[in-house]
Amino acid sequence: MLAVTIAETVGFAVPATVFTVTNLLEAPAGVAYAAIVAAGAVEGALLGLGQRIGFGLPALSRRAWVSATALGAAIAWSIGLLPSTLGGLDFGSPLVIALVGVGGLVLLASIPTLQWVVLRRLVHPSFFWAPVNMGAWAVGLLWTFAPSPFVDESTPTLVIVIAFLLGGMLMALTVAALTGLAARQVVRLASQPDGTRLAGVN
Repeated sequence: MLAVTIAETVGFAVPATVFTVTNLLEAPAGVAYAAIVAAGAVEGALLGLGQRIGFGLPALSRRAWVSATALGAAIAWSIGLLPSTLGGLDFGSPLVIALVGVGGLVLLASIPTLQWVVLRRLVHPSFFWAPVNMGAWAVGLLWTFAPSPFVDESTPTLVIVIAFLLGGMLMALTVAALTGLAARQVVRLASQPDGTRLAGVN
């Protein structure tokens, strides 16, 4: 929990900072979109590193795990930013509602599904990792929306940054706590000869 909370808190600060800077500089939508998605990949890499440290499994490839998490985070950010980037969406339209619903599921599934692709080579069964993490992120992400009702254009930038970074820290703690038992199960399975499908991975 400690490793994941610290890693994700620091990681979330990267796209949050890039978002703030691009907003202050009034960067073009396309430039801001690309910059924040790239920053999201950095967040994912840090999250993956924190999880890898927390697992403490030498057989779990650090490079594969961190890369999968970074790619998943980039996908999640690219989906999450679409509504604000595109603008003008009619959220009363059934088609838009359906697309938002599908996009939300893909967003939640992006990180844990790609992580499962790596994890399944190490332990069996391992698919439980995906739904547990999807649920944890669904709950944790709510913290990032919490400051919104309390800030507006007149709120000082520093206050806005602190509020959303605090939300990010609470999100990180929530995800770490809710995925903790799943992580323990992964370690337990990996420690059993019949549960380990691949060992000695660099």
